[in-house]
Amino acid sequence: MANLLEKASIVLTPTGYSDSSINNVKPNSEPFGDMTLIQAGTTTRVNASGLVVDNLTDIPRIDYSKGSGAILSELASTNQIRYSEDFSNVLWQKAGVTLTSSTGINPRGESSTIYAIQGQVAQGGLEGAMASSATGQGVGVSCWVRKKSGVGTTDVEIGFGDSSSVTTTTVSVGSDWQRIKYESINGTSANRFYIDTEGTSSDNIIEIWGAQLEKTALSSQNGRVSSYIPTTSGTVTRVKDEYYNGGDATLIGGTEGVFFTEIATLNNVGTRAISLSASNTTANRIVFYFFNGTTVQARVQASSIQTILSSNVTDQTEFNKIAIKYKSGDIALWINGTEVSTSTDVFTFNDTLNELALDQGNGANNTDAFIKQIVVFKEALSDAELAALTS
Repeated sequence: MANLLEKASIVLTPTGYSDSSINNVKPNSEPFGDMTLIQAGTTTRVNASGLVVDNLTDIPRIDYSKGSGAILSELASTNQIRYSEDFSNVLWQKAGVTLTSSTGINPRGESSTIYAIQGQVAQGGLEGAMASSATGQGVGVSCWVRKKSGVGTTDVEIGFGDSSSVTTTTVSVGSDWQRIKYESINGTSANRFYIDTEGTSSDNIIEIWGAQLEKTALSSQNGRVSSYIPTTSGTVTRVKDEYYNGGDATLIGGTEGVFFTEIATLNNVGTRAISLSASNTTANRIVFYFFNGTTVQARVQASSIQTILSSNVTDQTEFNKIAIKYKSGDIALWINGTEVSTSTDVFTFNDTLNELALDQGNGANNTDAFIKQIVVFKEALSDAELAALTS
């Protein structure tokens, strides 16, 4: 693999960054081809020690939520839960649970007030009202949870509800902080966050921190959970990450090449894309689309000629290695070591490919994912090389 990357014109990994820019490993001289980042406002990430940390404005987020470092690029989202760390606030309803507090170490690694809940009755739970209810949108709920004392694990119910019922999933948690989540299937009428421990004994007391409830922008979508957005008296919105203006005409093949990424989408909501394009348009481009939870689509668009190659992966939210070889009369999509689709379409770009961006080529359908690598080759690779690259 290392020898193969010597052929590459662009290699991007989560290792180098500066204010407003994510820096390529290769090239190491001008033109560098680094992507610009616009990310106005406060964000968070999970660092290499597994702690939640604040991120400075316009500094790329290298996130370790999935165990290893990856570039985190997200869409905008709003935490609809107020007082996300203060469960003593009156906005949190304690129905059939006992809430206590003590001083402990939170998921930021800081000493702070930590709240715990113990169930009193079979029906009940800790509930937080959404600032703005869902009206057909999908919702995603999340919270850091750990068992307060005792050995083994305990079961926790987390979910969302409306005026008549709650919808939950059950997750087993141990003595270490872990972020648990639940995402709705399609849209809901949710108006509140819900969490409770199963069982009422002292062995079933759980500590909680960092509650979040997000709703999707569109109706009838599955819910999504994104990086933590802390709140106090009001909701807080994190704006989207915009990575664009990378690459250079000298670094992208104008007649042939390979475009590769190792990526795990944040969730299965909407359409996300990564592209090589001409002058930030969709008329001439190489683009990957991710949608429907399992579908990966690659497009080669040369003015009015468009070739679409598609295949499925088991789970887009796990890391997959994907490459498209583009050459007139010889186009192929490779996923995880296997050639999955081909085309003999003939094409000629009528504009110069000169930009790498985490969108579909015109600033729309921004990436919502963890990215381990992006690699660009100015030449079409052999089948053996493509198998090695994507394995």
